Amino acid sequence: MRERSRCIICGELIRNGVKQFCDWCQDPKIEEILKKLVDDVDSLLQQANRIDVQTNPMFSLIADLGILGLRHPLLASFSKVIAILINEGGKGVRRFKISTLRHGQKDIKTFIMMLHDFGLVIYDDMKDEITVPDQSLLLKIKHELEVEPRRNPVAAFALGYVTLKSILKTLELAKQRRVEYGEGVTGLYSVTKDMTGKLKFIMPKSYMTTLAFVLGYWAKGVIEFSELDIHRFMVDRGITGKEFSEVLATLSCAFATTHALYERVSVEHIGRYPIHRFKLNEEYAKLYERIRMRGRI
Repeated sequence: MRERSRCIICGELIRNGVKQFCDWCQDPKIEEILKKLVDDVDSLLQQANRIDVQTNPMFSLIADLGILGLRHPLLASFSKVIAILINEGGKGVRRFKISTLRHGQKDIKTFIMMLHDFGLVIYDDMKDEITVPDQSLLLKIKHELEVEPRRNPVAAFALGYVTLKSILKTLELAKQRRVEYGEGVTGLYSVTKDMTGKLKFIMPKSYMTTLAFVLGYWAKGVIEFSELDIHRFMVDRGITGKEFSEVLATLSCAFATTHALYERVSVEHIGRYPIHRFKLNEEYAKLYERIRMRGRI
């Protein structure tokens, strides 16, 4: 029997265990549009004195992508870490012991190293502590009073930003060699051992699968889809039932920063069963078109 694994970005089952990516995530157009999006955000970050996710559409977009992950328990813990760093950093606190940031997680080092890799913090292995450097974007983010991890738009911005950067890094790294656990986007994953002692990596699949779907459609030049389109994609990656319903809700509901990522624009019917269509928010669609026009997407 052939060894089977899952795509390390979207979670699709791969029959050839040697491969780390499915055909969808290996599409070079995904990497191309993702790089353009990240470059635009980085350019704005260099110019901005303050990051306000409520008024800047590009920052709001990144936050709304990040919010797709905040309902996952593991990412909610990471979001709380980010929120603490933002709020305490705004008060002048710059040093944090890792032991004070765990929030129920046994090991958050891989996540901390993600923040370290992208310059949000500096990790000191000898002291097992982190410092928020003067140039960290965490000190630029306009913090909010809302600290509930599943509704915190500023933490969602930071999560969305490091996720997109790490997906891009993963795709670039994979051109050179196999991606190891803790590198790239796997910094968001947890690791356990099964009964045989074999390591098992667990990804926040609903978050990563939804991001892969959205980025894949953008890469194809499509900003509108039906409930059936996303349902087929999610089922192929093991997202069904209540988990799938939560994905649809988060894409278009009030968890958003200033507006939903997608709007429900119409309802079709298959017999008595209603099928919704979703269209990228008009303001985000304008941003997308500007990004798209700069390349050959």
